[in-house]
Amino acid sequence: PDEPGTEFVSPMDEAKRLGDHIVEHYGGKIDILYGISYGCRVLMEVLSDTRLTITTTIADGMSLRDYPDIKSKWGPRRKKFPAKMTGRTPDEAERILYGKATWHSWKNQDYYLIGKKTDYSLFEKTDMHLWYGIKGTVDKKLSRGLDDLKSRGYPFLVKIFADLGHGGLAGEHPDEFLKEVRAAHERSAGKKTDGEQKDEI
Repeated sequence: PDEPGTEFVSPMDEAKRLGDHIVEHYGGKIDILYGISYGCRVLMEVLSDTRLTITTTIADGMSLRDYPDIKSKWGPRRKKFPAKMTGRTPDEAERILYGKATWHSWKNQDYYLIGKKTDYSLFEKTDMHLWYGIKGTVDKKLSRGLDDLKSRGYPFLVKIFADLGHGGLAGEHPDEFLKEVRAAHERSAGKKTDGEQKDEI
């Protein structure tokens, strides 16, 4: 939204731009990396950047399913998520869902992920936090696979927000969002965790 007239190239391109910025302005080290929804795809690409050191990483509403390994011409145009899917009122959904992206941007966001496997071993590079707002149906689907990740030994913490929808903490409760981010980072700075902790609020 703040770069009108531009198009989304790929998660890898966005991650490279962000990595370059972190290296140039912060010496390659930052305290907190946060991604929400599709931004978690970019977040994982940022974690793969060997130039970077990140203390705390928060993936809010991250899908734990990879894109299918298919190549095809891209079909019908995407439409906005229904408000009921994201656990929001229509007005809330209208504020948070960006509907002005070009068709090429929509295509590119998916095309470069087809057949790409998520490297969950990257969780070991940071103190990884997975957040889900399960009031709607979106995060209930996105979070399927948590038990499998845990059984495979990947280190992460997970927090469930039962009364919020997809991305609802950052989108609708900014003060509480900042408190949760600070708490996650304080926990990271105080003690590196192995495994999974479930909290519900």
